[in-house]
Amino acid sequence: MSFDERGAGARHSVCAVTGTRAEFGLLRPLLARLQEEPAVELRLIVTGSHLSQAFGQTACEIEEAGFSGYEKIPVLSGGDSQADMVQATGRALSAFAASFSRLRPELLVILGDRYEIFAAAAAAAMLGIPIAHLCGGETTEGAVDEFLRHSITKMSTLHFTGCEEYRRRVIQLGEAPDRVFNVGEPGVENAANLAVLTPEDLRADLGFPRPDRPYAVVTFHPVTLERETGESQLRQLIQAMDAFPQLDYIVTLANADAGGRAINRIWEEEGARRRNWLVVPSLGAKRYVSALRSAAFVLGNSSSGITEAPSFHIPTVNIGDRQRGRVMAGSVLCCPADAAAIESAIRRAMTEEFRSFAARESSPFGDGHTSEKILPVLLGFLESSDKSLKKPFYDLSFEV
Repeated sequence: MSFDERGAGARHSVCAVTGTRAEFGLLRPLLARLQEEPAVELRLIVTGSHLSQAFGQTACEIEEAGFSGYEKIPVLSGGDSQADMVQATGRALSAFAASFSRLRPELLVILGDRYEIFAAAAAAAMLGIPIAHLCGGETTEGAVDEFLRHSITKMSTLHFTGCEEYRRRVIQLGEAPDRVFNVGEPGVENAANLAVLTPEDLRADLGFPRPDRPYAVVTFHPVTLERETGESQLRQLIQAMDAFPQLDYIVTLANADAGGRAINRIWEEEGARRRNWLVVPSLGAKRYVSALRSAAFVLGNSSSGITEAPSFHIPTVNIGDRQRGRVMAGSVLCCPADAAAIESAIRRAMTEEFRSFAARESSPFGDGHTSEKILPVLLGFLESSDKSLKKPFYDLSFEV
């Protein structure tokens, strides 16, 4: 409905989109606040790997979290190429156009930078629906997420960033400072507030890790701006992992990017041969945060090693270029995707000296009150009379 068609006392229609397990975990606290808000009618659209058996069918985690009656938009095929990713984006764009035209929300809430989220943003922007975007201003130089994220920023009206440097970058993209809010990373909120399992309960739930053995949480995604490097880089990572037989490894599978299925096949095949590995499509938010809290370190190239792990004061070994450009705590060790370099970084992460250093490090991504800060901004926007998508480009005064 148009804004002047709302009846007096009617609730504001807000739509949110989620396409992956990780993104839903980050959105969950804000979605819970919106669902409980009397002035808001929340509509949730579920798409992407949530609806794929190959990636764990994680829509069940959404239902377990208390979000039922959501709309499904399946977009994935059985393919694993860059062209398949482009075609999935096209299918998503068309489907979101139909869904938003029917639902006619006053505001779309989205997080991050994946191609499904880009499609949702493009459809909403072209239909004249304002967008509130979380986690803009970040950089990931090794992934297509980099340019998708900044494109989403230009299509959005409200911006909620994870730190002040990211806020400045969104403003540098021409967004007005009074529409850009540094609220901290949602992952830090989860780390600070999500009820977690004890190490004993986690072990009983998973049947892993084995008693009295240190373990690492491992996630490795394809580097989508590199051509066909994922499998060779994963082999280097596995070689380095095998150098530490005293460790157990909880491995969560890659997401639905180009090359993700090939990486997951290798994880499953190699995991079947190793007693000290547990390979799972998804742990779910509660078990994942619980696993992080008690891990010796985080290993791979997932953003959770950059954002959540420092909140638990544990080391991260970050591999390759996928996360290059992000703000990082001192507890993050970066290394090339080379077995010797990864092994060296793991050895350093396991030293008492570096573990003590990581325990003293603080997260650069806020105080754990992200959704609490976002909600009043959203409500103020919904109640305001100015919801125009017209916006001047905010120019900075500088010399280059």
